[in-house]
Amino acid sequence: MISKDASSILEYFKAALNDLRVEAVPPENICSDDTFLEVDQTIKTIRAASAELGNGNLSHDIKGKGYVVGAIKNLQASLRNLTWITKTIASGDFSQRVHFLGDFSDAFNRMAEKLESSIRELEEARSHFEMVFQAIPDATIITKIDDGTLMAYNHAFMEATKFTDEDLTVGSFNICDLYSDHSQRESFIKKLETDGFVENLEFSFYGKDNEEHIGLISSKKIFIDSIPHTLSVIRDITELKAIEAKLQQSEERHRLLADNAADVIWTMDLEGRFTYISPSVEKLRGYTVEEVMTQSQEEVLCPGSLIQMHEGLARAVESVEKNLPFQVFRGELEQPCKDGSTVWTEATVSGIYNEDGRFIGMLGVSRDISERKLMEKEIRRLSITDKLTQSFNRLKLDETLEQQFEWSKTSLSPFAIIILDVDHFKLVNDTYGHQVGDRVLIELVAVLNENVRNRDVVGRWGGEEFLIILPDTHVTEAVVLAEHLRKAVEKYPFTTAGQVTISLGVSAFKTDSSPETIVSQADTALYQAKENGRNRVEVM
Repeated sequence: MISKDASSILEYFKAALNDLRVEAVPPENICSDDTFLEVDQTIKTIRAASAELGNGNLSHDIKGKGYVVGAIKNLQASLRNLTWITKTIASGDFSQRVHFLGDFSDAFNRMAEKLESSIRELEEARSHFEMVFQAIPDATIITKIDDGTLMAYNHAFMEATKFTDEDLTVGSFNICDLYSDHSQRESFIKKLETDGFVENLEFSFYGKDNEEHIGLISSKKIFIDSIPHTLSVIRDITELKAIEAKLQQSEERHRLLADNAADVIWTMDLEGRFTYISPSVEKLRGYTVEEVMTQSQEEVLCPGSLIQMHEGLARAVESVEKNLPFQVFRGELEQPCKDGSTVWTEATVSGIYNEDGRFIGMLGVSRDISERKLMEKEIRRLSITDKLTQSFNRLKLDETLEQQFEWSKTSLSPFAIIILDVDHFKLVNDTYGHQVGDRVLIELVAVLNENVRNRDVVGRWGGEEFLIILPDTHVTEAVVLAEHLRKAVEKYPFTTAGQVTISLGVSAFKTDSSPETIVSQADTALYQAKENGRNRVEVM
């Protein structure tokens, strides 16, 4: 049996430890005992410190001694340090790491590394977009639809209008002020709102020097932060229109200009027969003027471009028969050359009218854009390629995954994905340096590409993680391939690093899933593979 005094002491400590709402009163017979008072003070210190920590107050001054109080002080100091590190990460400094909170440290550091990798990938994607945007050879702008506020522009727009960066203050410059005729702006907005796009609409606009220009504008309605904008490409055809006017005034001047132009200038009737073609065609295609004048439509254009010609001729015939304005055509056409090769040209075609306004034919200008096509192809390759491994980057993987998902949703054909991660990759970097770590990733991609099928898509998901998209593949087949890849990597002698292993997570398309859930399931499977010892395959 516990004595009455002991029982009252225990009740006091029980209340003091367990219920902050109760003001515990110690037994009178031990209120002056030094040992009791020391224990009582320690309990009160623990109560107060625990309450403040529970409320998130890390500035509370914890006074006292002993193991438990010391442990609480250490916890408070660790939480203060963690708060400081979190603030440095929030400010963009990812150099700090947590090493003082046991199992939590690994999870926190992994989160920080993934956040740093995601930010780096976003910055890289943004720089790729800016590079592509600025490399567009024609004037390109992004404006708000409702008021015409200029939101973005490229160098070609500055060259066309002669405006400087100081003139084109984003957010305050209004594109509507450039229109010579505001009714053209109204027609443009009406067509954009009706169709969602505008293609080769002719309009007049002013540059900085107040010189009037004539342009062809092609636009598409886009949304930025849920606000409707328009992405517009403007082709300055002022010179072409001037040439057209001169051609209408004088056939001799027409011949003089056309025969000496670097671009191929030609005229054609509504049957698709050339009535004139400039000598520069021989430099472009290798055929003489006489040879081209006798060629059929099938000999002038490659099959894919021939379709565009037939559609353009049909529109031209309809416009003339209905006495409507000729719809200016602008497009990229592929033409066969005499040596068996092909050349890409940009063709602009407009109608020719006599002084009475009667249609008399079509005027075309064909420009060699082979170098531009090569540049666009290289820009496209760079925009979807990981700089280090030369595999596809996150942008391309997201695009391919979305396309594959939509295809499988429509056709009900299977597909699967594999997410894999290099085991102990941080140890490789710490032991051999980041250059060796980079080399491991490059060689890993080579091993993956050698062991997947031609139709499979391999890309860098981020950091040392890679994603493989497997079309027409059931989950059981994906697991077999994943195991094959794991063994191939395990056997491969990596330069300097020696043996390297990978962990892999597999998931597959389901009709009620989404691209995000498929990736999430594969990522969870990868985490299980790590937890279960690494160098293994798990499936969700």
